[in-house]
Amino acid sequence: MGTKIIQLITISLIIFNNLIAGQTKDDKIKYMKKYAYCNCIYVNNSKLDATYLNDKFQLSDKSEKLFIDLGKISNNESAKIREFTEKQSKDIATLESSYHSETGRSYTIVADCLNLYESQELDSYIRKLIGVTTKKKTSKK
Repeated sequence: MGTKIIQLITISLIIFNNLIAGQTKDDKIKYMKKYAYCNCIYVNNSKLDATYLNDKFQLSDKSEKLFIDLGKISNNESAKIREFTEKQSKDIATLESSYHSETGRSYTIVADCLNLYESQELDSYIRKLIGVTTKKKTSKK
């Protein structure tokens, strides 16, 4: 019985130490990319519809703030991510989708922002921003 208690205490201490140690670089990268995704959607919807800023849902959606807090993203980092996102997605709201819409023009903002979120360019930019080098794939010969 004493051995099980010691094991339980040891496991608890390991878990507690991991929680105290904080996030990993990969965690930070993940939240920074999610922040960029939210920003992309916000910026491009705002370009299409001036009332988007007044939308009750948009005003109550605090996703960007959540990712800033979870990722421990500094003001400087968030500003640089916003600048990069706006530059990379500047044409999204101007490109009409080929998909038919009964209500008029159609767009694929969420899909295009998701492509940005998954892009190598965003990943590389964020890794460079926080000083993490990207792993190069080596080919087997």
